[in-house]
Amino acid sequence: MFKKTSGQIDIKVVILFVFIFIFTLIMGKFIIRTSANLVLGAVFGIAVFILCFINVKYALYTLIFSMLLSPEFGTRTTEGGGMTVRLDDFLLIIIAFGWFARTAIYKELGLFKKTPLNRPILYYMLACGVSTALGMMFGKVQPFKGFFFLLKYLEYFIVYFMAINYLQDRKQIRNLVIALLIVFVIVCFASIAQIPQGERITAPFEGKGGEPNTLGGYLLLILSVVGGILLNTNKNDSFKYKILLASMIFFAIIPILFSQSRGTWTAVIPCYLTFLIISKKRALLGIMLVLTLVLGPFMIPKAVKERFEYTFQKQKGWAAKYQEKIGGVTLDTSTSERISSMKKAMEAYVKHPVFGYGITGWRFLDAQYLKTMVETGILGITALGFLLYSTLRETRRVYKNTEDKFHKGIAMGFFAGTIAMMTHALGANTFIIVRIMEPFWFLMAIVITIPMIQEAEKSQKGALEKKNDKPAFTPSPFILRW
Repeated sequence: MFKKTSGQIDIKVVILFVFIFIFTLIMGKFIIRTSANLVLGAVFGIAVFILCFINVKYALYTLIFSMLLSPEFGTRTTEGGGMTVRLDDFLLIIIAFGWFARTAIYKELGLFKKTPLNRPILYYMLACGVSTALGMMFGKVQPFKGFFFLLKYLEYFIVYFMAINYLQDRKQIRNLVIALLIVFVIVCFASIAQIPQGERITAPFEGKGGEPNTLGGYLLLILSVVGGILLNTNKNDSFKYKILLASMIFFAIIPILFSQSRGTWTAVIPCYLTFLIISKKRALLGIMLVLTLVLGPFMIPKAVKERFEYTFQKQKGWAAKYQEKIGGVTLDTSTSERISSMKKAMEAYVKHPVFGYGITGWRFLDAQYLKTMVETGILGITALGFLLYSTLRETRRVYKNTEDKFHKGIAMGFFAGTIAMMTHALGANTFIIVRIMEPFWFLMAIVITIPMIQEAEKSQKGALEKKNDKPAFTPSPFILRW
């Protein structure tokens, strides 16, 4: 155990043991005066930090399974009041610190690997940061609240860069996708189990006042990826594999319907049309679309029909005063409230059009694009638009250029899923919702890594072929004469 140098114990080992001894004394005093739950939480956090420091792989898989399966504490209102904290919020912070510590010590690993999305991400974060800083200076943003919301936005991109730095080969991509799909299946069955309760279903462990819209967005995103993989299978793939993928889609459709999320239902349309346009199996998709349109009205559950009809139902009494009309069509009070908030947001935006009010500087608004405009101004909405455009551009490039069917399916599905999330964001803060953005940026990292891995494989294969084609050693004429 002890290294000896010139008959003496290595000084580094002594310093290490002294540090451990002092740390143990401090922790002993802390444990005596602290509750058992807090101690267990601290031990768990330290364990996760150590695991992340040892190997990023453990951190990534921990995050994947905590995305949708971690408990939520606190309460919130539909107007954005209250506060909720989730276990993976803490995990992400701990893992990020572990990753920073690892890259600080092992400098050859690099902190932010160069990718086509680095610049769009930087522009978006700068726009958010400058707007929020100005909002703090002028008293529109509470410093504590604004800082932690800004940190939350940054955390999503940390997930992206951690995954980018970890992924090195096809096996790692496949294993991460399998882990994401396992969580997806668990969420589907946990959501279906809520249907008999007769209420709108939400994500597991979401607590009181959960968001069905969040569940619908998450399910549609992962369902798109599964659909892309299924559409890119060929004759050589086993029948069981195809049935497994088709079953995942079927079991995801059920909770999407019973979430009664109209934003998710709307996002399904451009998602399916995207598959119809870019997939080579258009005939199959066209037949399925016709069958859905013909048989759908007879198969759709009663609760789904009632939710759809409620959107255009005229209220009686005082509630009728708060209903908005568009093109002569009366909308329900919930939709009317969103439209009213959007009108007020546009009025507020005109007052601060360049930098906005800063993150959390204006009232709660459940509409991503208008929220971004009001909070970060024209700079922020332009940066977000550039980021989304770059995401679609790079995903399409990967889809067109890759030859591997599995990778092609992931890229196709993520492209359609991104289109769906952009539609979903019309009536929700999709691109800042943790349960949607964590898997979104995980998948983005996988897609971006595909061409990098393929290039590395080609280079390795070329070097191997060059080595094999190298002519055998031929002695010089002098040696032959000798």
